[in-house]
Amino acid sequence: MSDHAEPTTPLSDFNPFTRLLWYAAGVDREVLAGCPYTDRVKWQGIGGIVLATAILALVSGSYAFYVVFGPKDATAIVDQPTSWPAVATALACGLTWSLVVFNLDRFIVSSTGHGDGTEKVTLEEFINALPRLAMAAVIGFCLSAPLEIRILKTEIDTALAGKQKDQLLAWNKQTYERFERERVDLTAKMESVQKRLDARAAGYETQRQEIAKQRRALEEEAEGNTASGKAGRGPAYQVKDDNLKEMLAQLERGKLEGADLEQKLRAEMRALQGQLDEQRAKIKREESDNEHRAEKMDGLMMRIHISHEIGGAVPWLIAAMLLSIEICPIFFKMMLTTGAYEYLVDQKKFLLLARQGIRLHASDVDGTKQLLITPTYHQVETENHRQDLQHQAQRRLSSKVMYQHEVATAEAIAENPEDYLVEGVEP
Repeated sequence: MSDHAEPTTPLSDFNPFTRLLWYAAGVDREVLAGCPYTDRVKWQGIGGIVLATAILALVSGSYAFYVVFGPKDATAIVDQPTSWPAVATALACGLTWSLVVFNLDRFIVSSTGHGDGTEKVTLEEFINALPRLAMAAVIGFCLSAPLEIRILKTEIDTALAGKQKDQLLAWNKQTYERFERERVDLTAKMESVQKRLDARAAGYETQRQEIAKQRRALEEEAEGNTASGKAGRGPAYQVKDDNLKEMLAQLERGKLEGADLEQKLRAEMRALQGQLDEQRAKIKREESDNEHRAEKMDGLMMRIHISHEIGGAVPWLIAAMLLSIEICPIFFKMMLTTGAYEYLVDQKKFLLLARQGIRLHASDVDGTKQLLITPTYHQVETENHRQDLQHQAQRRLSSKVMYQHEVATAEAIAENPEDYLVEGVEP
């Protein structure tokens, strides 16, 4: 006959989902299978909370990682096309995060113990559970942040678009201010060169007007429309014709003499215009860079910051909900009354210790209510005793052998002493 009761129902008779919930709760499923229905249900509930937290971690983590790895090539109010590589990466990272949270929650719940076996949560129990509560609180806050930015996505997108626009204007203003001094200097140089070119052109135009006036005077002289009233090409006509030729010659000489200077001025103007065009191209490039930088302001941290700015109490309510889901299994375990499962687990543990020759002893610590549990390892003590007896017997046998050897050697020496003499040594 077995020394402990077998489960009344084999574990294989329970459906896989029930076994999964028990696994999530971190219980001994073989023992729980033989417990009453009420015990099985309460551990299913605790396992369900742990499993639900893992599912929330999968959703929350996947969305958070998609925000991190997803496309950011437009303002927040423009819907981005779904990036399937980013979706695959986010799901893989979210699944990993979910498994980490599941393992942590399972460890926290399974290591909490069942308190003092009453429904009350005593101060001592609460203090002992503080490290686990702290870990659960950190996990709860980490889960709540991505969920709150998804719930407030529309409001966050609107606010984020405004921030992107304001930041773009600020960056563009800095760009314009940085290039403004250079633009003013280039414009002033171009105006100076243009004035010199305009001055030379104005001088040529004045000369051409004077030449045109002289040509009209020459024509009037030839037609007799002057004060003399005589038509023809007389001395007065000849004088005017000579003046006209001299004026044309001066104009040509001026053009030839100023050709190099004008060429240099026009080359300088083209160079300045090229620098100005290059500056405008740089401004356009910086404007484009500023736009891309503003579009990149769509990260996880920025969205969480905006959600707390505009969300009011909503982010805190979401965090409180996730926090309560995360820590409630710990309080539930402290509030559980001792039932059949707890007794059977203790019995299984003590039976295992007994089979291995280990006994626990409880004693007061300096007269306080605390108990000091000290183990006695009977198998170790038995082995130590056996080894001690074996060594003692070995010593006795060795002494007897040495004594018999000494007697035999003495008898041999008495019969044949010459056999034991060493050559070269005086007796």
